[in-house]
Amino acid sequence: MMSLARAVLLATLLGTAAAAQTGGTPVETPPVPLSPEKQAIVKQQVQREKPSEARTGEPVTVGMTVPESVELWSLPQDSVTEVPTTTSYKFLLTGKTIAVVDPESRKVIQIIPN
Repeated sequence: MMSLARAVLLATLLGTAAAAQTGGTPVETPPVPLSPEKQAIVKQQVQREKPSEARTGEPVTVGMTVPESVELWSLPQDSVTEVPTTTSYKFLLTGKTIAVVDPESRKVIQIIPN
C-alpha cells in the first residue's frame, strides 16, 4: 500500500510532468496535514517546551493567514529528525489548540487539539 506522502509526491511529479508536456502551468497541491502520529509528537513537544501563547486577535481557523506580528515556532532538531516532514512547518499555540502553519504563505493548514 502506498503511503500518503508518496502518493502526494507522485501526484505532484506527474502533474508537473504533464503540465510541462502540454505547455500548461503546474497545479499547486495543498500542504499535507500531519498524521495522528506526527500530531502526537507535536503535542509532546508543546508539553515539554511550553511555548508562549500567540495572540492573533481572532479565532485561529484552517485557511486563515497568520499576521506577521505573530511569532511562529519550530520543532527542535530532535523532534524534526523523528518527523522529517514537519521541518517546513511552523506552529503557534492558542488556547487549547496548536495551529500548523505553512511558513511561506503563513496560512494555517491544520488545527491540532491540545
